[in-house]
Amino acid sequence: MASNALALIYHSSYNLELPGHVFPAHKYSNLYNRVKRDPVFASWDILLPKKADDADLELVHTKEYLDDLFSYEHTTRTMYSELPLNRSIVESFMYGVGGTIYASVLSDKHQFAFNMGGGYHHSFPDRAEGFCYLNDVAIAIRKQKESKPNLNALIIDLDLHQGNGNSYIFQYDDKVFTFSMHQGNLYPKKEISNLDVNLEANIKDDQYLSILNTSLNQIRKDFDANIIYYVAGADPYEDDSLGELKVSMKGLKERDLMVKKFAESLNIPCVVTLAGGYARDFRDTVEIHFNTIAAFGEK
Repeated sequence: MASNALALIYHSSYNLELPGHVFPAHKYSNLYNRVKRDPVFASWDILLPKKADDADLELVHTKEYLDDLFSYEHTTRTMYSELPLNRSIVESFMYGVGGTIYASVLSDKHQFAFNMGGGYHHSFPDRAEGFCYLNDVAIAIRKQKESKPNLNALIIDLDLHQGNGNSYIFQYDDKVFTFSMHQGNLYPKKEISNLDVNLEANIKDDQYLSILNTSLNQIRKDFDANIIYYVAGADPYEDDSLGELKVSMKGLKERDLMVKKFAESLNIPCVVTLAGGYARDFRDTVEIHFNTIAAFGEK
C-alpha cells in the first residue's frame, strides 16, 4: 500500500468557457488557481494527465456512439449531453478521462489520488447524458481491471444527482459496487445501483451525515472493496441552483472527511473526481471543490 500522500492531477484543457450555460466549466481553472494560492498546496506538484486514447474509450463506449462524438454531430446519441459539441469540448472530456485513469494508476503509490476534473457519471455506453460525454470512472475501472482482475471497486457517488451511467454500466458486475446518495425527485431517470439512497428535499447537515455514515457501515458489511472511486459532487450544497438539499459548506467538508476516514479504516486507496456543482455564487462551487482537496490533503 502506498504512502498517505495526496496526488493532484490537472490539465488546462479541462477548462471550458460556456457563457450563459448552467454548467460552470470554467470552474476547473479557478480551482487550479485556488490551489496555487493556498499556502499549504501552492508548493505541491500538480501532475499532468495524458489524453485518453480510443482503446480506453472503447472499454465502455460503443463504436457507433464514438463515431458520432468524433464527428462533432448532434445525433440521438450525443444530443442529451445538453452541451455544445466541438473539438475543444471533446478534447476536454478526453483529458478528463485521462486524469481519472492516471489517478487510478497513482493509487498504487498514493492512498489518495485526486483528479481536479472528471466525475462524468451520467454518460452511458451508447449515449451522452447530463453534461457528460464520456464516463471517466467506468473507463478507469475497466482499464484497471485489465492488470488487476481481482479488483473490487466501490463507487461512492455523493453528487446531487444519481450516478445513473455507472449504475447501468456495472449492473451485472459483482466486482463493482455502485453506491449513489442523491436527491430522489430530481433528474435523471433512475437506474438501479447496488445501494441507492434517495434523499428528501431540505435535508440538512446532521441528517445527511448520519445517513451517509449508516450507508458506509452497511457497505463495509456487504462488499470487500480494495479501491474506492469517490464522485465528490459540490451540488448537495444549500445554495445550489439545481438542487434542494440544504447541506452547508462545512457539512460537505465533513462528508469528504467521512469518506477519507472510511478509506483509511479499510486501508485502501481512493480516487477522487469532482462531478457537478451549480452554486448561485460561482465562488462557492470552487471553494467546495477546494475543501474536498483540503480534506484529503490534511494529515
